Amino acid sequence: MKKKYLLGAMLISTMMLHAQETPKSGEAQKSVETLKVEEAPKADATLFDVILPTQKVEKEEKPNDINVFLDSKFENKTIINSKEPNESGFQIAQARVYLEGNYKNKLRYYLRYRLNESVAKNALELAYFDYDINDKWTVTVGKQFTAWGSWDLLYNASEYYMFSNEFSSLELFSLGAAATYKTAGQAFKLQVISQGEQFTAENYRNKAYAGLFLWEGALFNDHFKTRYGYEIFQHDSKRYYSWVTLGNQVNFDKVVLELDWMYGFHNLADKELTPFSADTKVAYVKDNATVFSAKYHFKKFTPYVKAMYNYREDLDNNVAYSLTGISTALEYYPFEKAPFKTIRLYAAYNYLNYNYQKHEVRPSDKHEHQIAVGMRWNVPFF
Repeated sequence: MKKKYLLGAMLISTMMLHAQETPKSGEAQKSVETLKVEEAPKADATLFDVILPTQKVEKEEKPNDINVFLDSKFENKTIINSKEPNESGFQIAQARVYLEGNYKNKLRYYLRYRLNESVAKNALELAYFDYDINDKWTVTVGKQFTAWGSWDLLYNASEYYMFSNEFSSLELFSLGAAATYKTAGQAFKLQVISQGEQFTAENYRNKAYAGLFLWEGALFNDHFKTRYGYEIFQHDSKRYYSWVTLGNQVNFDKVVLELDWMYGFHNLADKELTPFSADTKVAYVKDNATVFSAKYHFKKFTPYVKAMYNYREDLDNNVAYSLTGISTALEYYPFEKAPFKTIRLYAAYNYLNYNYQKHEVRPSDKHEHQIAVGMRWNVPFF
C-alpha cells in the first residue's frame, strides 16, 4: 500500500512540474503571433528596417525624431508636337531628398533638396522651422512654401503629369516668416517674404517685400476644404502686383474633386508669347487660369483626370495665347506594406492646345501629345 501511495505522489509531482514548464495553449499562440508581428515590416518601416531588421519588443514613442526620404520619379516620356521636333526617351523626372524633424512636439524643421535641378541656387527648395507657441499659434521662419491659395500650387511636382502655367512659372518657395492661427478646424496664415525677380523692378530687387494671406478651411465634416489666398507684391516704391488664388476641394471617402482659379500679374519671359521670334524678352504678363482634377481611389488602382484652361496676356506688346490641356492617368500601387507601399506605377496621356491670339498675323494652333510610363517611389530611409 505504501508503494502505491509513493508511486502516486511521484506521478502527481511530475505532472505539476510539467505543467509549470509548459506554457498554456493560449500563451503559446500569443507568443507565436507576437513573433510574427516582430518579423513583419512595421506600418512605418523604413528601407533600413527591411535591410537591417532589429528585434524590438515594443516601439517607444519618441517626441524627438528625424525622418529622411528620397522622392524619386523615373519615366519614359514621348512628346509629339505639331510644330517642333518630337522627343522620346527615359528621364529622371523628379529626385528630391527630404529631412523632417520634430523636437518635443513643439519645434519642427524641414529640409528639401532637389537633386536634378539644373540651376544650383534653386536646388534647395525648403529649409525652415515651425514653432508652436501654443495650440492656436504657429510661427514659421526660413525658406518655406509660398502661401499661395489653390490646390494646384500646393502639391509636389511628382504628383502631376501635366502642369498649369502658374505651377510652371510662379515662385513656389520663398525666404520669409509667417504666423498661423488655428481655430475650429480653420487655419489663417499671414506671410511676409523677400520676393524674387518676377514681381520687382530691376532697381528694387534687393529691398522688395510681399504680403500673403491664406485661409485653409475645413467645412461640412471636412468634406469641403478651401485654400483661398490673396497676395500682394511690391514692384517698386509706388506700384504693386496682386494675385487672387482660390482652391476648392470636395472629398467623399474615395473620391477627391478639386477646382482652382488663379488670377494675377507678374514679369515673365514666355516663348509662346513670341512664336515668330527666337528672342524671348521679359514682359508684364496677366494670367487667368482654371484647373479641375478628379481622383477615385480603389484598393490598388487610382484613375486620375485633370483639365485646365490658361489665358496669358502680354500687356506690354498686346499679344496673348490660351493653353488648354487634358490629362488622364492610371496609377497602380502593387504593395501594401512599408517601405514599398509608396511605389506607384503609372501610365499617363496629356493633350495640350496652344491658341495664339491678338497677333497681326495669327499663328496656327500648336498641338502637343504626351505619353508617359513610369514609376514613383517615396523611399523612407530612416
